[in-house]
Amino acid sequence: MKRWALLKPGWQKLILYLLVLGATVLLAIAIQWFIVREFSGQLADIQDEQLRYEVQDLSSRISEHYAAWQAELNELASSLGRNILNQGTRQYTEGFKRKSGAFYVLDEQYRVIAGRDNREMKSAVQQIKLLQNGCAVSSFVTEDHQPAQYIVCRIQGAQTGGFMVRTIDSGMLSGIIKSKPINPHETLFYNDQFKVVASLNTSDINRTDITGVTRRLLEGNTGVVEDQGVKHGIGFSRVGEEALYISVEDVDQDAAQRISSFRKKVRLVMALLLLILWAMLVQFRKQIVKDTLVNNQVRDQRRDEDMRQQQDTYYLPLMQTIEQRLQELQEQTARLTGGDDLKLLGFYHDLANRFEAASSQGKGASHEELEYFRELNENFIQGRLKQESSLGGLLTGVRTLRNELEEKMHDNSGISFTDMNVVLSESLKWANRSMNMKEIQVILRQEPVPSIAAQAPMLYKTIQGLLENAVKAMGQVDELSEVQERGRTGLRSKRQTQVLKVSSRLEEGEIVITIEDTGGGIDDKMRWSYFQPEYSQNSQEHTFSLYHMDAYLKTISGRLKLRNTDKGLQAIVRLRR
Repeated sequence: MKRWALLKPGWQKLILYLLVLGATVLLAIAIQWFIVREFSGQLADIQDEQLRYEVQDLSSRISEHYAAWQAELNELASSLGRNILNQGTRQYTEGFKRKSGAFYVLDEQYRVIAGRDNREMKSAVQQIKLLQNGCAVSSFVTEDHQPAQYIVCRIQGAQTGGFMVRTIDSGMLSGIIKSKPINPHETLFYNDQFKVVASLNTSDINRTDITGVTRRLLEGNTGVVEDQGVKHGIGFSRVGEEALYISVEDVDQDAAQRISSFRKKVRLVMALLLLILWAMLVQFRKQIVKDTLVNNQVRDQRRDEDMRQQQDTYYLPLMQTIEQRLQELQEQTARLTGGDDLKLLGFYHDLANRFEAASSQGKGASHEELEYFRELNENFIQGRLKQESSLGGLLTGVRTLRNELEEKMHDNSGISFTDMNVVLSESLKWANRSMNMKEIQVILRQEPVPSIAAQAPMLYKTIQGLLENAVKAMGQVDELSEVQERGRTGLRSKRQTQVLKVSSRLEEGEIVITIEDTGGGIDDKMRWSYFQPEYSQNSQEHTFSLYHMDAYLKTISGRLKLRNTDKGLQAIVRLRR
């Protein structure tokens, strides 16, 4: 305690803050670990339950399919098999099939009466000594380098004894896996020799897997096992005296991603809690040291007063300067009145010439009066020149201000003052270079319109896109009319000249751009689809689609409308001045 008392107050506060912060962090880490562990455990239980359910579902499906295959084979044995056995002659030497699997008819000596010769089938059938309920299932053999199994049913009611046999191949077993509505896991079927007999991946079939999972599987274990960090659901389905073993591997990484995402969210919550606790600690500290808080408030007030004084020192002179400049500009503008004074320009000079001509004839004004009129006229001329000089200076200042404003606008957002008449002219030049417009008559009508503040490249793409649509529409109409004319006359038709009208005009508060073609118009039922983002097929390297045109024009308070005319389509673009 003595050593603690000897420490400076600043060190004491720092040590206390560090101790409280360390304890809070340790508590947050412990809480986070507990929450994430509980969440991981629940998620693992859900995964295990899904694997168990999938194994049980596959086992039930296997039993159902084998029962259906056996019932179909028994029915076939009582009809077709009995007839073949009664005839006793070799039939279907190339083999015969139904919907799935190959079928055979054997006599009591296991000789093939119907179907192709198959030694593996005969050796497998000979192993069946007792047919329960008239049918049995053999173990797996290798047929044509693929695993195969046989269902054998005794043929009843024939003149001699015999058997009806059906092949169960890997394709039929893999179909059971494919029939699952949802397959997020890798599913394998094994025989009792650790060989894969069914899989969605054909390269896995007939592969021998001797692992910890398959060992526990063939020992008859069921449930969920984990091998090298991967969970497997294992089980089997009893098929007569044989068994088909099922392994479902959880290859989905969604669980790990969910745990990682949950851990991040918990960390974020813990960080927010730490910030709140730290803020509460700071607030508690402020309540303890009231004197320090009062001093800080007084200091802050003084600092605010200093800042306001500095604002008055720099801000007010700036406003006064701006006001003075505006007053000077207003006075200069008031002096540049022009009006009736311009009528006197040169009037006195002409009057002096007339008086001089009259005095030469012996009548008129004296020499001093003539010089007075000429001096008066010279004063008017000099005054007018000063007026024009002031006007020129004013115009130069306005242009400079506008250039600076435009430069700042362009630097910040790419916006500049754009003349729409120039945009129309340049876009038509682009259309002549980029598209075939030989048979198109272009009518351009332009009225003087003010410039607008916008991004020039976007306006060019919009107008060029409308021109491109119009030219393509008129080209399609030309091709259609030419084909129809060939069908009627058998001769090459002459293309009809199409008309493209482009105009600009100024209305109250708006600039209206109109592009009208004779391309036949658009389908009103499809009008909504034209403005969808996925409808356009344009590459949009140089132009916009209708969707992007409409989207851009809305950003600058503009509008785009399409209206069918008698011969084509009229695109109207309205821009705010």
